[in-house]
Amino acid sequence: MKLNLFLLLLLTGLVPVAILRTVLHKYHLIMTGVTWPVAQNYCRVTYNDLATVVSDFDWLRLKKETADKNLATFAWVGLYNDINSWRWSLNNLPLKNVTYTNWYSGEPNNLGGNEACGIISSGNAWWDFPCSGLIPFICYNANFSGAARFIGITTPLSWPQAQAYCREHHTDLASALNSSDQNMLWQVRNIQGDSWIGLYRDTWKWSDGTIASNLPWAPGQPDNDYGNANCAVAYNRLFYDTTCTYLFSFFCHSICTMRNQTVRLQVKSDGSVFDSAVQSSILEQMKQKLKEHGMLENTTVTWRVQPDGNIFKKKKDDL
Repeated sequence: MKLNLFLLLLLTGLVPVAILRTVLHKYHLIMTGVTWPVAQNYCRVTYNDLATVVSDFDWLRLKKETADKNLATFAWVGLYNDINSWRWSLNNLPLKNVTYTNWYSGEPNNLGGNEACGIISSGNAWWDFPCSGLIPFICYNANFSGAARFIGITTPLSWPQAQAYCREHHTDLASALNSSDQNMLWQVRNIQGDSWIGLYRDTWKWSDGTIASNLPWAPGQPDNDYGNANCAVAYNRLFYDTTCTYLFSFFCHSICTMRNQTVRLQVKSDGSVFDSAVQSSILEQMKQKLKEHGMLENTTVTWRVQPDGNIFKKKKDDL
């Protein structure tokens, strides 16, 4: 089978149809220096939200917008550290919905920019701590009562590992919903040292709700260098955490209405083009060619099925 894939770019004189469904995501660089909250509000009122940047193509469009407006420094994007999302692992209970808290003075402080899990430590109090730290932990077992509910485990694990262990062997990591719970946890802590409890929070999020993962941080970032660096700026394809009250230009984004585009394709075939495996192979080749010519990553490419149930049909002069 011979495929003239260059015909994809001509969009004329072709027979079967592929449908491209594209969600357009446009960036707008606002050159006025404002705080992150002010930028967020402006973007939500004027466009959709502060910019979400997740793909190489997003960075290319951000770079173009930066060059067009001659920006040569940092600018706000929609990335922020959700420092107020502390909750208990058991039932995912938000800490703000509980009357009892017992943070040590000055805690939580996100020291070094990566403290998102809680321990019981000196002062019979809670401290935030890097979730990857390896320390003992305290489980909770709903089948027991009184102090027996809290089971100390001396094996050092990370917070996620400790949570998984407690959920498999008991009920969950321990919660302290009142001073009585706290005092019982303290007795366990005095035996085995600083220990994980069920406190944790979300970390970096996008303003529009998109999940933030695999973020391209600059070397050494985020570091919470100023103690309250909970918002992010972008520069040269990298993110930097900084104080939300600083004044920077900012990127908004708007989402255009989804649109369909039809591409017709003509192939020369010995008849194998009617085989479903061959059709899938052609579609994959089409996707690759379209990506090479700038197709957005959130574009869906599908075949249009003819009324007779087929995708391809022979031209009249081939019959």
